[in-house]
Amino acid sequence: MVELSKYDVVCLGSCTLDNIYEVDDLMRMELIDNEGYDKKYVAIEYSSKLNVKSVKYFPGGSAANIACDLSNIGLKTAYIGGIGNDAPGKMCLEDLKKHKVDISGVKIFDEDSTASSVILITPWGRDRSILAYKGANNLFGPEHVNEEMLKNTRCFAWTSLTSTKGIDAIQKCIDIAKQNKAVIAAAPSISIIKNKKDKTKKLIKQSNIMSLNEEEIESLTGFKDPIKSMEEVLSWGLKYVNVTFGKNGQWIYDGKKIIKTYPPEIVPMDTTGAGDATMSGIIYGYLNNLTLEETAKIATALSAMEISTSGVRIGIPQAYSELEKFIETHKIFQDIIEL
Repeated sequence: MVELSKYDVVCLGSCTLDNIYEVDDLMRMELIDNEGYDKKYVAIEYSSKLNVKSVKYFPGGSAANIACDLSNIGLKTAYIGGIGNDAPGKMCLEDLKKHKVDISGVKIFDEDSTASSVILITPWGRDRSILAYKGANNLFGPEHVNEEMLKNTRCFAWTSLTSTKGIDAIQKCIDIAKQNKAVIAAAPSISIIKNKKDKTKKLIKQSNIMSLNEEEIESLTGFKDPIKSMEEVLSWGLKYVNVTFGKNGQWIYDGKKIIKTYPPEIVPMDTTGAGDATMSGIIYGYLNNLTLEETAKIATALSAMEISTSGVRIGIPQAYSELEKFIETHKIFQDIIEL
């Protein structure tokens, strides 16, 4: 008799308290740099005082989000990482428990506070700028990894920890998970790509699947053409890669065909957590042996549901049946390109 794994997915990465500030008085600047890139900036007049329209607090963080999203739709998940011994940390842990995520691998630190993000929501678009403080996330190292959890999971998902200790912890988890034939899912953010590109590439080359956005894959590979970027990543040994393009949808590529999936018509409220929801869909599809088309639809639907409300984990379905109903009642178009 084959012994079943205790977990479907163990996630390592950030767990934060998101502070969402809605501000009407922010200015927007657009510039073209020397290489022809269109750069957009949030601008605050020097020595000025801006009125904040609303403030909301939500537990977030990429790895914690993925663990919650997948738990909601029926997978057994765990989150491992660093939390401060403070009120925001307790709030984050309570939310993880509410989503039935195993937190026995969490390390609580007295040396620093729980990570926090200030997310600025502006009136001229639903894109957001984030001020991120890593806090206790940066204290988690390989010595804190619960090895038994990694030996008993079908999948290990890693997201951005940018400290040297954090990257070493990711590597240790990959080593243990691969020894036990677990799937390795990569969700690197722009912070780890820009700050530790060589180490990021090393981690990705040991992974099976990956999802990231257009800016992240361009920074990772150096190619402006997304297809060339995806081909470069696949040459590193991944099974498939998914790239998101905001309101223009997502492309998933396995080296043979690209599935372009376009999001349904919804009113976006807050794009925070959209990429994590997409990654959750990619992991779900891969672990359940779904086709690329089915996987992409699930990922697109989860992302659309996430951004339909303000705050992460709020719009995500509470059961897989809710996700199915959303897909049935919304038009999600796909194009298939054979290569």
